[in-house]
Amino acid sequence: MAVSNTRTLLKEMVKSLNDSYVRGLIDDQKQIVTLEKANIIEAWKEGYNNLLNKHKDKDFPEIKHQEWEEGVTKAWSSIRQSITTNKGTLIQYTPNTIVFTEGKKTKSIYDGIKSYSVLFIQDKLKDYKLTNARDEKANNPGMSFSGAAGYSDIGQIKKGTHRLHQGSTSVGAARLALSMKWLAKTRFFKDFTSSKEAKRLEDKYGDILAMFETKGTKKRGLKLSPNEDISISIDASSQNYPGSEATDWTKIQADLTKQLMKWAKNAELSGKKGSISIKDNAVNIAEHVVIAELSKVKNAKVAKKTKGSSRKAKKVTYESKGKNPKTSKNAKASTRKPRARINKGVSAQPLALIGLINKQLPEQVAANMGSPYLNFRTGRFAESVRVVDAVKTRQGYPSFGYTYQKGPYQTFEPGYAQGDINRDPRKIIDKSIREIAAEFAIGRFYTRRL
Repeated sequence: MAVSNTRTLLKEMVKSLNDSYVRGLIDDQKQIVTLEKANIIEAWKEGYNNLLNKHKDKDFPEIKHQEWEEGVTKAWSSIRQSITTNKGTLIQYTPNTIVFTEGKKTKSIYDGIKSYSVLFIQDKLKDYKLTNARDEKANNPGMSFSGAAGYSDIGQIKKGTHRLHQGSTSVGAARLALSMKWLAKTRFFKDFTSSKEAKRLEDKYGDILAMFETKGTKKRGLKLSPNEDISISIDASSQNYPGSEATDWTKIQADLTKQLMKWAKNAELSGKKGSISIKDNAVNIAEHVVIAELSKVKNAKVAKKTKGSSRKAKKVTYESKGKNPKTSKNAKASTRKPRARINKGVSAQPLALIGLINKQLPEQVAANMGSPYLNFRTGRFAESVRVVDAVKTRQGYPSFGYTYQKGPYQTFEPGYAQGDINRDPRKIIDKSIREIAAEFAIGRFYTRRL
């Protein structure tokens, strides 16, 4: 029964927290978007390939790589202007990179970016006019307008350019955070959230779970807010295939399903003969009491024999929280020894640790710098690193938020112009904080860049 219920509820959860729903929640958050010229060139090429596949009967020209480069270079400043015109905030502009932020996903920004690929290809095709949604709708009256837009020549070209979520703020990562909240809000899974199977998921995806705060109810809808900006890159659509990211939902869902089914099978085993369940035991007791009373009635014949509880009684001790009542003269004196008070020390007070960590942090970061991490040169980066807050995750673990001088060092974070997993500033900061924290025996905790 547990396995069957788990499968049913899992389907319900996946349907409720579907890709479209979660993507909408993510798109409502602040975004930081990176365009790299090399990626835009590939995106334009892919859009043209879509067009060639649609019109295999037409003799469209071959466009050489140098022409693509020249086309993107020519449009580069216009793309920047389009972004700022549509209320994107420019934070970096170079001949090869554009980085901007937006309060939430703004469709007009991406329509503007994609439109330059359409203009470039139309120019190369000369006399052939690219079809739009109205043209396709006129040729195919039974087609929906949205379907006609996607199938049109312009739609095929635009499909070559895609928004890719990066790292721990991907849609898959958000679906995991919401799924764990959904399970916690489901009565059937109340024991799963504290099980060893759930702990395995937290051990593997703890950094992802710490990235999002989740709230709400299943009935009114679950919501989430990320602890850092959503990171987006613009690239060719072919780069966004299932499983392309470590935090892709196809990988995470497989792990989640595996652990849920393990938990369900263990729950079924624990309910088999040899260890009668509490519920069945209670039914047996009630039946025994009723039949025992009936057997006392004169002339009553009871054919069924019953027995009371088949579970071993457990000794339960209740501890009074108020003043001890006065004992009688004959009462025995309590032999219980007073429980020693445990002083957890500074490790139990994350806020108190901020000052202690910051005292050593610049020196520790400087000591850890060097290949393959960032190299130590002026010392400005090391001196800029500070832990500024400490909160508890919903699992009860400390999570330390830190900052550093983002200009020019943030460029080395994946998703930015010079993104590099080894030179990522967050990597060396996390390592340094953990080395300092080890002195205070904090145990498990998380770090996050603010």
